[in-house]
Amino acid sequence: MQVGIDVVEVERFEKFLKNENLLKRIFTEEEIKYFYSFKSPLEHMAGTFSAKEAVCKAFQTGFNDIFTPLNIEILHENKIPYVKLKNKAKNFFDKSEFTKINISISHTKKIASAICLLE
Repeated sequence: MQVGIDVVEVERFEKFLKNENLLKRIFTEEEIKYFYSFKSPLEHMAGTFSAKEAVCKAFQTGFNDIFTPLNIEILHENKIPYVKLKNKAKNFFDKSEFTKINISISHTKKIASAICLLE
């Protein structure tokens, strides 16, 4: 079992609302749709980014050429977040000792945090 945790300031993500190219370098189309389904997308954007960071920390890698922001997708089913790994990140996970990725996200208007548990 390994754990990763991350905390970010929500205001840091205001620049993403003004720059679509930057937004699409960090977040997938599905993630972006999810953000804009809310009246205030910033908290959800920050929470999703924090979750991606937490996943990297749990794998003890940080963002790199395997665990890129777009290879870690944070999706929601019935408002419950889950991780979908893609490409090299999925291959890495499939070859690892882990069989499950758990994620939890929390946020206020100022702070977002996430924790990832690899089982």
